[in-house]
Amino acid sequence: MQKTLNKKKTLLVELNSTGKIATVFDCEGHAKREIPLAPYISSINLNPKTCFEEYVIKHIKFKALYKTLFNNKFVGNFIKAVPGLNEILMLGKIYDLEKETSSKVASELKYDLIIVDAPATGHGLSTLEVPNIIKSAIKVGPLHKHAIEIGGLLNDEDKTLFCLVTLAEEMPVTESIDYMKVLAEKKLIPTGPIFINAVMPTVEKIKKPAKMNDPHLFWEYYNLAKERAALNQYYIDVIQENFKKNALSIIPYDFNGLSTLNDYDKLLENIKDIS
Repeated sequence: MQKTLNKKKTLLVELNSTGKIATVFDCEGHAKREIPLAPYISSINLNPKTCFEEYVIKHIKFKALYKTLFNNKFVGNFIKAVPGLNEILMLGKIYDLEKETSSKVASELKYDLIIVDAPATGHGLSTLEVPNIIKSAIKVGPLHKHAIEIGGLLNDEDKTLFCLVTLAEEMPVTESIDYMKVLAEKKLIPTGPIFINAVMPTVEKIKKPAKMNDPHLFWEYYNLAKERAALNQYYIDVIQENFKKNALSIIPYDFNGLSTLNDYDKLLENIKDIS
């Protein structure tokens, strides 16, 4: 893993998730601070409530006053009641993390790279649109200013790049094409490489699972894998046709599952660039 990242100090950010990244490293995720996972790698799992607390305290300066005015029940109901507040709060935290990083001299950078595990298509698009919506709806005040700053970071080609991850199947590919068109039309964020996940290998590379001893069962498995490989290739061709300007990388299907860092290292070694 260290070799793959070229020893860049990297922060992995999850947005209100179950904290899957940390578990790969046998650690527990944290919402209030970054935690070290391995040399050069840290993570944080953001949630709206914690981001709201941090945002309010930053402006009123007194944590005791926050606890007096915003009890847990009120905060939860307030965040749910305001459309887009979840997203702007978490994007704001990412903005603060990036600002903290870029304010240091190169030799003292806290992180060289911040990688955000963004939501899936529908939710992901609405998240990226939130800064513009808030900027239009709220004309003055700190939230308006914050929305402008976040939007500026999202549009900065030198700092931000959106990397699509999809499957080589009909619905994911259709959604991905529509998604990328909207990003381009609305100029929400610069786009970069596309990763095609869980691609079935060609027939000659299909391996027999270690625990499969029934010849008939293996033949059924083989045919199913063969059909999926052909289907994957068809949609890879569709992706190539629609995204000629984007670099494409294929992540192979893993027959044994991914549970340890060694599993991920082996998977990374087999990623194939096709453009």
